[in-house]
Amino acid sequence: MVHAYCPFCSRNEVIEAPLPLRTHSLNRVCNMQVGVFDKGGYDGIKVHYRCNQVQFRGKKCNAALYLHYPTDTDEVVLFRGANKHDHTNSIHRKVFPEEPKENIEELFDLRLKLKKIHQVLQEKNFRITFNQLKNYLIRLRKKKFGPATLSLGELESLCIEKSTVPQADDEPFVLSYNVTYEDDDDDDNKFRFLYRRKGY
Repeated sequence: MVHAYCPFCSRNEVIEAPLPLRTHSLNRVCNMQVGVFDKGGYDGIKVHYRCNQVQFRGKKCNAALYLHYPTDTDEVVLFRGANKHDHTNSIHRKVFPEEPKENIEELFDLRLKLKKIHQVLQEKNFRITFNQLKNYLIRLRKKKFGPATLSLGELESLCIEKSTVPQADDEPFVLSYNVTYEDDDDDDNKFRFLYRRKGY
């Protein structure tokens, strides 16, 4: 959450229709996140909101609003600043273009390590941070190879699927397997499988 106070000038404030207190939700305050609670007044509580479509440490958007919860009524008054959103050129998430993605996939297929891929991209003048590259490679691995973990049921079905002897000599296959589930005799999950290649 963004915890940034958003100052208001009284000439910019526009009062909208009161909202019932019980039905208020953040969906009413689209693209805004909660800021600082201001409990300084005897007339109620003010909850400040800022635009969340800009970077946390970057230039702030001028659009802002606050909700006023008066102590004497059961309503909420929405004050919206007259300033409009000014972040049309900024991007909420920094996403790099398609050209570096194609280069990353080529380097990934060459089985290069993360640091080497980052070094090659820097030499080609692609401005990608190390964390962006790491996150993209995680998604790429999941897309190419599937999830990183298997359940015992998935392992057993994979062994059944790969148990037929292939035509090619260098393709591996499962020779035998044994999967023991927790509810069997010794109350423990176990698996064993033996694989080999046809020509070896």
